[in-house]
Amino acid sequence: MMHKWIGRTARAVAVSALVLGTSVAQAEDIYLLDQGAAESNLSPLMQPISPFVNGDAQTTTTIAQIGENNFATARVTGESNLSVIGQSGSRNRAVQAIEGHNSAMLLVQGGSNNNVLQASKGDNNFQLVGVSGNNNNVGYVQVGNSLAGALDVTGASNSTVLALQTPASGNYLMPTGLRGLQNTVVVIVPGRMYVIPK
Repeated sequence: MMHKWIGRTARAVAVSALVLGTSVAQAEDIYLLDQGAAESNLSPLMQPISPFVNGDAQTTTTIAQIGENNFATARVTGESNLSVIGQSGSRNRAVQAIEGHNSAMLLVQGGSNNNVLQASKGDNNFQLVGVSGNNNNVGYVQVGNSLAGALDVTGASNSTVLALQTPASGNYLMPTGLRGLQNTVVVIVPGRMYVIPK
């Protein structure tokens, strides 16, 4: 059941990225992320959770919420997975899903009226998402193999970030410099990042 749910989610994000990508072709603000520079920072970022992605720890799920009307769901199946949600503020919503293998998900969220969806299908995947501000929507979907993570959307308002990793992404570190977004749509697909003013 979760396999179908994650699959539908991944396809939805992929379709959204393609639709937005069509509009982006006509936009002025298009940025290409420097994969080489990003990947050089991956090892120290992964070190704190290496026991989990190396398969040396058992499945762990932790949710901590402080504030009002916050909602969090974690769905985990498989082997040495880690899923952590930490929320504060008001009316924030978070959903995590891990299907299997040595995956790890971490989320730290504050502010108000933010929505975060994380989904990872399997293998040695890793995600780390930070969100703060208000009225933001963040979706981060990984669909397989040895992928990486780190997505920083802090101090943002009225913005949408859609990130999709596939086997074509390789060992890829997501951009951490998305702080302070204002009324912006960001679409991240393998090797490219598009920034579109709303």
